[in-house]
Amino acid sequence: MYKRIYTAYMNLSKGDQADLKRCNLRKLADSPAYFRVLKFSGTKDNSQTQRILFLLVSIAITDEAESDSVAVALLNAGVKETQIIQITRSGDNAIEYLKRQLIRCKNVSLSSLGKLAQYWGEQARRDLLKEFILSEQEK
Repeated sequence: MYKRIYTAYMNLSKGDQADLKRCNLRKLADSPAYFRVLKFSGTKDNSQTQRILFLLVSIAITDEAESDSVAVALLNAGVKETQIIQITRSGDNAIEYLKRQLIRCKNVSLSSLGKLAQYWGEQARRDLLKEFILSEQEK
């Protein structure tokens, strides 16, 4: 699902991509560019699709095998553990806080980010914190 959304986003005009970059999660659903992504990707208009597209925009994503998971990319970008804890505890605004931190990252795995956005909730936040702390200990 997230691969189709990403492909549709990459096929948009530069103007539509810029329009999506200016949107927050609430305004994204009313953007004409969002509906073009729905048309090109064949996905449904729901909160999952909105979250996935919201996180895919403005982030250095790659689909290569040596790309980093979201937690490792955050760690490599210098994000602190307290900031990850804030993301896990911030409720409705957590996805916006996550995007602010992800903009700093490079080489983020498309599948890792797509799965995180698709299944966003308490368990996904907990798994993000867990992977971040375990990756931090390995460094």
